[in-house]
Amino acid sequence: MNALLTFFLFFVFVRSLSNGIDRLYGTGISSTLSLIIIAVGLVAAWNMRDVRIHRRLFTLLICLSVFTATAVLSLVVNTRSIIDQYVAWYEIIRYVYLFMLVILISSIYQSPGFCPNIHRVFIVLLFLMSAIALFQYMAGYTELASPYDKQARAAGPSAHPVSFSLELVLVFFLCELSRRKLRLSMGYNDIVVYLFFLVALALAASRTGVALLGVTFALYIFAQRPALLPTFAAAFVIVIWTSPFGASFSELSSVPDYILSGNYTVWDWRTAPSSVHWRIYHWYYLCTLALEQPLIGYGPGQTPLYSPFALLAHSAFVEVFFETGVVGLISFAVFWFSLPLAAMSDRQKLVACYGRRSAQIQPLNLWIAMFIGVTLVALFDDSFNRETVALSYLILGIFLVLAQPEAAVERAPGSRESPTPMIADSRTEALGSPGAI
Repeated sequence: MNALLTFFLFFVFVRSLSNGIDRLYGTGISSTLSLIIIAVGLVAAWNMRDVRIHRRLFTLLICLSVFTATAVLSLVVNTRSIIDQYVAWYEIIRYVYLFMLVILISSIYQSPGFCPNIHRVFIVLLFLMSAIALFQYMAGYTELASPYDKQARAAGPSAHPVSFSLELVLVFFLCELSRRKLRLSMGYNDIVVYLFFLVALALAASRTGVALLGVTFALYIFAQRPALLPTFAAAFVIVIWTSPFGASFSELSSVPDYILSGNYTVWDWRTAPSSVHWRIYHWYYLCTLALEQPLIGYGPGQTPLYSPFALLAHSAFVEVFFETGVVGLISFAVFWFSLPLAAMSDRQKLVACYGRRSAQIQPLNLWIAMFIGVTLVALFDDSFNRETVALSYLILGIFLVLAQPEAAVERAPGSRESPTPMIADSRTEALGSPGAI
């Protein structure tokens, strides 16, 4: 295992826990780790100076660069009117961090040990995150995160219960993604960890994680076994409705009336029984304000400073529109939808060799379902202004899809892995195909 891969495994493990440490002890570990990954990304870029990466990954980097440049332009144009320069520059650094993260993973994902070690680390991480949430609940370290909360919630090793539920579900899917990539059968240890995961998700008591889990599985089942979708959907609805989450989701029944009546134009807590009602009003307020500076926005990271509640937008696209205007929104949308294009780099070869519903294409189908679910979360539930960890997981999933682990090609005696060979190593395409740059 090379040094960069070892560092990345250590980094992703610590970074997954650092937000919770910062929340509890007021440290700045997350910011320090972001700066470290930028420096290591520069080293990885230097090591890759003679390597030609695939065109889709190159396009992803270009799109992210354009969006970052748009954010810098918004910062420069609004220099005199920006309320908090530190927050604005921190957002720029966050975008640079994501850029360097892509470069770093690009330099290691073809390593034979990438998928097996990612799987081991994330199984341990999923168990640890779930155990921390269970300990918080048993020790009474839960919290009412908002005025709408009806029960105290566990935040785990994250900054907020909603962030925790989002990260927890994505860690679970990365475990499944790497397991399916390696073609491992599900063992007793996996079942125990997944049961802990479900308990922790319930303790987070967030619609976000539950909806992401249900939508992703529904889309994945639809892609793999369409006939099973109605059964899964019915079972999922029954389980949710009979669980404590049922009351949480039932509050949304008045949302259509809230919109049609126009109550969202004026804030009144009496007509807004749930956080979703509050979000609709908040989006309306921020979009109305954004239309006063529609071209380049108010500057990165400024949303909470203009919000009447001093809160984030709870929608990535509304937030980007407010902070960087139409120019930033277009560049962000292009970057966002370049993610699935990068993940589908090898799709045609996989379909041609194995078929649309083969085991070899399952990881891609699972990641696409994840992406659609996270996109819905980004549209309606979370701003991603502070969800760096969750976005990092989504990016990591792309490289798990593209990786070609040797463990999936040759099966050792007594191993749980399938002997079916994988498609040819992606380095062939990356270094020699006409689509490489």
